[in-house]
Amino acid sequence: MPQYRYKAKQGPGKTIERELAAESRAAALAHIESRGLTPIWVKPVDGSVGKRHRVGSVRAGDITIFTRQLASMIRGGIPVMQAMHNIQDQTESSNLRPILEDVAGSIRDGCMLSEAIKAYPKLFPSLYVSMVEAGEASGMLDTMLERLADAREKEEESRRQVQAAMAYPVLVGIVGMITVVILLTFFMPRVMRLFDQSADLPAATRILLSMSGFLTNQGHWVVISIVLVAVIIRRIALMQTGRIMLDTALLRTPLLGRFLRDVEMGRFARTFALLVRSGIPIESVLRLSANTMSNTVLQGEVDTVRIRTVQQGIRLSSGLRSSVWFPPFFANMVSVGEETGRLEESLEDIAKYYEASVNRQGRIATALIEPLLLLFVGGLVGFIVFAMLMPIFELGGRLR
Repeated sequence: MPQYRYKAKQGPGKTIERELAAESRAAALAHIESRGLTPIWVKPVDGSVGKRHRVGSVRAGDITIFTRQLASMIRGGIPVMQAMHNIQDQTESSNLRPILEDVAGSIRDGCMLSEAIKAYPKLFPSLYVSMVEAGEASGMLDTMLERLADAREKEEESRRQVQAAMAYPVLVGIVGMITVVILLTFFMPRVMRLFDQSADLPAATRILLSMSGFLTNQGHWVVISIVLVAVIIRRIALMQTGRIMLDTALLRTPLLGRFLRDVEMGRFARTFALLVRSGIPIESVLRLSANTMSNTVLQGEVDTVRIRTVQQGIRLSSGLRSSVWFPPFFANMVSVGEETGRLEESLEDIAKYYEASVNRQGRIATALIEPLLLLFVGGLVGFIVFAMLMPIFELGGRLR
């Protein structure tokens, strides 16, 4: 049963704050009033409402579609709860439907939309909730939802471009690896049985025989070692210190580090512009924007900038200039935005620059990786076939 926390007046000068279990917010209010108390506020405890619904199978695209539809209906004058029911009836995601029903029930019981969606932090992160809260406070909920939908669509489009660029090289690599393993462990031993008695095999064939024997006899240890290394890296990444070490190493890796940094800079600038345009305080803007970054080193850098900006009262551009990881271009563009009073426009220009840089680097990398990978896989398979056929050719030559 959901848990609710409430604050209520008990007598003329005394207030109490407690928790209780109730079927809904309305039931919680009725229970509080039945005890002779005057409720001041009643809020669901985080995670207690809606936790019975699985959210892992709801796609990010479904939430984006929901956000766009809700913005359109609210702009058309439809009340939020009625809009939720309309979207619930027409959504194609069977997993999203009960979640929307639960959110609509919370709104019916007196919760605001921002309060109701807090029960599903995996689907509606803190950035989403803060934007909805800002829209409710300013009376521009439809505008905020529209901006959220635009931002989510741009991020999903960038993710799809990266996935599409890497799909072909990954496919070639996997097929090539499977082909090599099959040749070495299945075909090679059978072909080489013809030459087991021969002591004068070509060097390439002897190398291939050694590799084949190792994979056939010790292949399970190779698999176990790979799994063990993956588990160790995963465990290290779960620890704060280990995650910082891994993220630092990634940022310092030639070529890859710059690509990852540009991805993070574009995402950070896009989110920053969205929140600044929404009128959210700068401290909350920095905190929420940092949460969109996946690199913990850059998250810590933004947090340091936030502390300097808020506590020391310096300009944001000055805080960014003293940063180790933020490039001078970012700080200079922010400075221009501060001087002209158009910070959100400067941040959008920064986001466009880095997004274009990521797309350009992705295209160049793909153009280079694809032929190199094909040459490598083709050369490896060709070497295996050549080493397998060389003894046959030599044997044929001797028989002549």
